[in-house]
Amino acid sequence: MSDLPIEVYGIYLLVRVVPDEDAAIQLQCPRGASILYGEIVSRGDGFDSGGNVFRAMPHIGAIAVFEESSDETRGHSFVVAGDEFRLVTLDDILVALPPRWWRGKPG
Repeated sequence: MSDLPIEVYGIYLLVRVVPDEDAAIQLQCPRGASILYGEIVSRGDGFDSGGNVFRAMPHIGAIAVFEESSDETRGHSFVVAGDEFRLVTLDDILVALPPRWWRGKPG
């Protein structure tokens, strides 16, 4: 989905929501909030204007994990060709799993 013509700025991430059953690991929220998974398809430059600093951003293709309570939707959402997308901030992300192409260095 890298051909999606949407630019993202700052500490925002555009994620394509993926079904829970497609996630390699399953996280559980102790408060019972829903856990969502999304593939990062676009990201900002990491500039946090509130702190006047650049922040590290997850790689394109990484799987981002974020929670959503039943009374509050996380980020703005839209649908393109049947795929749901969310625009979330870096602060919404609990963990980002490395993209498939990433390989850890031998220890």
